[in-house]
Amino acid sequence: MRFFPILASLLLALSLSGCPMPPEHAITLDLPAPTAQALPDDDLRLLNWNIYKQLDNPQWQHEFGGLMNEYRPQLVTLQETNLPSVLMPPLTAEHGYVFAPNLVLNERTLSGVMTAATISPMDQLSLLSDVTEPISNTPKVALLTEYQLEPSGKVLLVANIHAINFVSNRDFSTQVKALERRLSKHRGPIILSGDFNTWSSSRLALLGQATVRLGLQPVSFSNDERTRFFGSPLDHIFHSVDLAVIPGSAQVFDNTDSSDHRPMVVGFRYQGAGYADAENGSKLETNSLQTVE
Repeated sequence: MRFFPILASLLLALSLSGCPMPPEHAITLDLPAPTAQALPDDDLRLLNWNIYKQLDNPQWQHEFGGLMNEYRPQLVTLQETNLPSVLMPPLTAEHGYVFAPNLVLNERTLSGVMTAATISPMDQLSLLSDVTEPISNTPKVALLTEYQLEPSGKVLLVANIHAINFVSNRDFSTQVKALERRLSKHRGPIILSGDFNTWSSSRLALLGQATVRLGLQPVSFSNDERTRFFGSPLDHIFHSVDLAVIPGSAQVFDNTDSSDHRPMVVGFRYQGAGYADAENGSKLETNSLQTVE
């Protein structure tokens, strides 16, 4: 079993032509939401998908457009997203986005994670992992964005992660714990989604321990067709207890071919008590965030 991660990392390194982005260069790129529609308390829908660097692929655009038109998610978390470093294209006619790169593919293209929403975030933070993939020396990235819910006024923290892959459990735990420390500071509803690369039972256990400490619950899927490796699902969505999953809303789609991961959709309803007395949440960072617009 130990041989596979080493072999896979060698293959990954050969497939990557880009350069890693070191932690001191953690940035975010922004495209404001064109219509600024509020995120609703009672019917908040999320689409999560590792798109396998297919943003410009017509087949992916067709599949993505179909999901967006049918389910109308106000929030979208994407991993392995390629984006031009200068001219940022719109994702939809309704969504702005924040993009957190971890890899420079070439002088024109970056790769990373993207969180899109129908409203611009109140705050944002890119977290590059301290640990890196072997051979390629590439960090992985998590993107934290904060949005105000209406009408409660609560601040929702959305964490979008592409977790470290071909490393030891200790290094995997290092990235997960760094994200856990950030999330633990937030006072308000939380959604944690992404590609966690949990391809072993030990990784699943480490992730489960962190989410339990944070008070987060996993979204369960009746048609659980999530992408699996060694029998373990790679993609997950977690939520705080003040966000209830709308019955029947959690779905995994196995009829897409543009990516090696399958898209997931879920709807939430905020159920926190005492809107007027609750705190609005806290900013992600006391220092100013390093942001490129």
